[in-house]
Amino acid sequence: MNQFLTSSFKRRAIALIAISPFFLGGCLNTQSNSPAEPTTSTQSSTANRSTPLIDNLEDGDRFNQWGGTWFTYDDRNQGGDSKVVPEGYSAFRPQPGGAENSSLAARMTGTVTTTYENSFIGMGTDLNNPNNPVDIRGYNGIEFWAKGDGKTYRFKLRSPATADYDDYGYNIAPTPQWKRYEISFEQLEQEGWGQPAEREAALSEIISITWQTLDRPHDSIELAIDNIKFIDSQSTP
Repeated sequence: MNQFLTSSFKRRAIALIAISPFFLGGCLNTQSNSPAEPTTSTQSSTANRSTPLIDNLEDGDRFNQWGGTWFTYDDRNQGGDSKVVPEGYSAFRPQPGGAENSSLAARMTGTVTTTYENSFIGMGTDLNNPNNPVDIRGYNGIEFWAKGDGKTYRFKLRSPATADYDDYGYNIAPTPQWKRYEISFEQLEQEGWGQPAEREAALSEIISITWQTLDRPHDSIELAIDNIKFIDSQSTP
């Protein structure tokens, strides 16, 4: 944490870090987020980081093609009462109705309250076991399909190299129709509450990718993600 953080936020941040290295937080008057982490994580036997495809969900399990695990998270570790469905890691399974007439997709629903001032819910997928970052600088960007409720969500690349957990990301507002998003790494920005971090340093050690709610409250949330893959450095998004 940098020198501009208040002492109260430092105490809260230390507590959150102790809970989870996936803490996707902010400081001052911005959003602070902390997905819950399991005590163990089992890699899929199909791990293959030589392919840009992260997951198309068609195998029906909670592991992606790189061996990481899908998960959901909410603000209850911070004293909130927002709720995400499904909950955690072990309950996650792809749901019917994927993009491009495929069978399955990642999906979360839920509610976002205001009990916690920076309330949120989200879902994401690890690129490896939780504490083993992956260097993705050999790619040019990321592509995925999304459909939702028209609300704004923040796509993030979680990296321990990002100071104050102000991760590089991009806002999207998916509608009820599937849409393909192509996002070059050059389009990714920090939200601004933390100390600026070098993009290349962040990309050199990515832990997970996530999609998270913005704003609050929300009586209902619905977001589906499918066909996630990195864009090869030889192509232009």
